[in-house]
Amino acid sequence: MNDFYLSADELQQAALYYQQHFPEEARNSVMIANRAVLNEFIVPYTNDLTNWIPLGTPVDWLHNPTNDLEFTWGINRHWHMLDLGKAYLMKGNPLYVTTFIDHFRTWREQNPVPVDLPYDEAVYFQKPGPWRLLETGLRVQSWIAAHKYMEESPQLDEAFRSEFLQGLEEHAEFLTHYLGSTEINHAIMHMQGLFMIAAFYKEHPRSPFWRQVAAERLELCLLHQLNEEGIQVELNTHYHNASIEMFGTPYLLAGITGHPFSAWYGECLRNMAAFTEAMIRPDHQSTGIGDSDWRSDGRQRLTLLGAILNDEDLIARGTDSSECLWLVGAAKYEQCVRLQSEAGRVLPSRSFAQTGYYIMRDECHYLFFDAAPMGGAHGHADALNIEWMWNKRLFFTDTGRYTYEEGQWRHYFKSTRAHNTVTIDGADQTPYVSTQQWGQPEAKAITHRYESHTCYHFIDASQDGYTHLPDPVTHRRWVLAGKSVPLLLIVDWLAAENTHTLEQRFHLHPEARLVLVKDDLAKQRAGIRFDHAPDKVCIKFVMEGKGRETFDITKQEGWISEMYGSKSETAVLQGKAQFSGKVGVAAICLPSNEVEDAIQVMDYTLEPERMRMTLSYTYQGQEGRIMIDEHKVSWA
Repeated sequence: MNDFYLSADELQQAALYYQQHFPEEARNSVMIANRAVLNEFIVPYTNDLTNWIPLGTPVDWLHNPTNDLEFTWGINRHWHMLDLGKAYLMKGNPLYVTTFIDHFRTWREQNPVPVDLPYDEAVYFQKPGPWRLLETGLRVQSWIAAHKYMEESPQLDEAFRSEFLQGLEEHAEFLTHYLGSTEINHAIMHMQGLFMIAAFYKEHPRSPFWRQVAAERLELCLLHQLNEEGIQVELNTHYHNASIEMFGTPYLLAGITGHPFSAWYGECLRNMAAFTEAMIRPDHQSTGIGDSDWRSDGRQRLTLLGAILNDEDLIARGTDSSECLWLVGAAKYEQCVRLQSEAGRVLPSRSFAQTGYYIMRDECHYLFFDAAPMGGAHGHADALNIEWMWNKRLFFTDTGRYTYEEGQWRHYFKSTRAHNTVTIDGADQTPYVSTQQWGQPEAKAITHRYESHTCYHFIDASQDGYTHLPDPVTHRRWVLAGKSVPLLLIVDWLAAENTHTLEQRFHLHPEARLVLVKDDLAKQRAGIRFDHAPDKVCIKFVMEGKGRETFDITKQEGWISEMYGSKSETAVLQGKAQFSGKVGVAAICLPSNEVEDAIQVMDYTLEPERMRMTLSYTYQGQEGRIMIDEHKVSWA
């Protein structure tokens, strides 16, 4: 019976395929391995991803040149060992094996298993140091994979194997003694590692027990962490997609090793695909929610999930994934590539009404609307946030996560002002406490209406985050997108007794150019365009109610983070005013290009007391009229 995803021959074939079809990633693996030989590292999920950091000879596994706990956690996951193993398969250099052995031994010498560790301390999800349960579960996965990649090396003799198995046993006993909560994603990785130990070290008398604990707790994690719509309960694109791998690899390994999971487990995995696919934008990146990276392609997770479940339809909806290659091997992966080359799929609009996510699509629009809860520590204060693409061009974007290190940048990227929604008095919708904690009360959003009509998409929702201010402020947002008429209408309704400051903010793609035009207070416009591209949008702003004379649009400095640890400037289009009573603020977005003319807006009225808006226009020689109130949408 096999003890790993691939045999020795299959790993050699995967390495050859990796070099031929993923040359950049293969070169990167060799570079990481060569630096590891020198005891130099770049640690993922830290704020310095450009400099190689020397950690001494021997490596000091507790050295942290930063103020970020993620550095210590990251280096003690030993992800570099995967690249040592891949580099060995590709190059056959025995130095990679020597380095793997040295790093394994020095780590164990410096970090013996904690003795008499208080239970509450051991299971604390933010516990500093290398024996946090998360690192314990991830580290053994790196160890086992690297060992399998190098298994043909004569340097991995019986003496080392004995040490290696002892290290695995220590980790397995630690993971079965200290059991973290199955309600957070960390627990998946604890048991992912334990299940892998049980498969690899199958001759150990406690291996069946380790496997049983891991399997039962993985099922508990599924039960506790997937909601009714198959979305991971942290309500976060990154952690949802990561959970597919976390849950999926034990499922795959269980089938290979002859101890399959239940059909229910497989069906839960399959249900996760719907949200992953729905969040894939026309540019093939995934809309980020909460602590997610600005750049990520959910199609890779569809490939992986399809391969794990032997589902050709899911595979066909995916794309290139080297991660999948190393799990299923070159032969099966080549079948995935053939299926994808023959596939063509137009994604429909999709609503996850129980959760509060709405993805509206047509020939030109991609519009994401967030009326969901925050989802916990990895959530952002972003109720009623939107992301908008027109003609496959991203105009209004999510900003990413940047860092988990406590400080102003962590707060900024989680704040309401860092999202495409309305901020009142500069405050967050939910009070920020620290990097992994929100205060009370938590803002809640309610969807009042969602319509996907033949002529338009429409969403109407409100959030109560500012009703907890000493002088409560209500906020309700309408978004209307025309299907056959190029129009996006965003209307924010606000009401309060006393005077407050509102900011309606839209974060632009960093390559977008923003121009402001202010003929007078009643006619404020913004133009957004891209160099060497025909797509552009004109935005007309209007405010009605007490304080309308103070409304002003400006260009503000903002930030986006493409990947954890990196950030760059981007423009923010902001409308700001002092208001009291009932007010309405509308952004009338009129996209166009060389093929699609902009509509001509003839007249519009905004009536805060009645919560009603009308707009008249001409487009391609025809007149149209839109009327929206609290009860209906009329587009004639």
